[in-house]
Amino acid sequence: MHSIRRGLLVCLVLGQAGFLLAATEQEERLEDSTRVLQAILDTPDSGIPRDLLEKSECIGIIPSVKKFAFGFGGRYGAGFVLCKKNAGKGAWGAPSAFTLGGGSVGFQLGFSATDFVLLFMNHSGVEKLLQDKFTLGADASVAGGPVGRTASAATDAQLSAQILSYSRSKGLFAGLALEGAVMRPSKDGNRDLYGREVSPKDILIAGTVSPPAAAEPLIRLLSGQGSSSTSASTTAASSAATEATRKTGPGSISGLVRDLSGAVIPDAVITITNSATTNSRWVTTNAQGRYTVPDLVAGSYVINAQATGMKPVTTLPIPLEAGTDQAVDFQLETGP
Repeated sequence: MHSIRRGLLVCLVLGQAGFLLAATEQEERLEDSTRVLQAILDTPDSGIPRDLLEKSECIGIIPSVKKFAFGFGGRYGAGFVLCKKNAGKGAWGAPSAFTLGGGSVGFQLGFSATDFVLLFMNHSGVEKLLQDKFTLGADASVAGGPVGRTASAATDAQLSAQILSYSRSKGLFAGLALEGAVMRPSKDGNRDLYGREVSPKDILIAGTVSPPAAAEPLIRLLSGQGSSSTSASTTAASSAATEATRKTGPGSISGLVRDLSGAVIPDAVITITNSATTNSRWVTTNAQGRYTVPDLVAGSYVINAQATGMKPVTTLPIPLEAGTDQAVDFQLETGP
């Protein structure tokens, strides 16, 4: 009986640890999303016109800074969509997790460290968020959005599009038509963030889900109550100091392995090879499909992911800086 109790206790502890790790990953992604939006709003002459942001019903932010994802259909990114309550007339609500992949996004994500922002301009575009997946340009009209202080220079195509899309890479921000890109709601992402199963409809349309504390800075920023130039400078200086302190010692590579349906794959084998020394290490994913390879020296690494009944995937060399954690996710296709 005692051994059974100890076994149950171990399972509960491990399960709780896995949940906390997943929740932390979602919270960090929310912080990334906030930084992306803050950087855009800090450059009004070359950012999203404020009047467009005010007219939009929802916003999608897919931060991909130093986050890589490989697998079937090219690379993909993960982020969040937030909608205004009361059919686009009220305050900004809680975030719902989504992924963006396929199409031209495969050429944008990855080593170029590209962020994406999407504005959903009308209810017909918002309704697409409730589907299992939808393709930009096919299921919903999309156009590269105008930039500047106002939308006065917007074209007819931009004004009539259901979704306006933007990309930000290496500090440059521009409208980019993401035709062919596929958006999917992330059940795992929402479960990790909220600690229970919640649907995009409950979060985005019904507005019955309270936002987590980690989302409050992003919601305040969208509501026009974000950081002032002084506090933004203080935040930037603090972040820089933290980054400088963090970039010492060994680094790590971690991530999530899923199949095409989004289901996690436990016991997948992850092999990491140092490009310079050709030394390799391997680990397996846990019950939540996650893996971590700690104590890595700075350098370049090639990563292979394989699982029973799935086609293996091997990345290109991925740079790892000292003292940092690099997130590398995989999406595997069924096959020999």
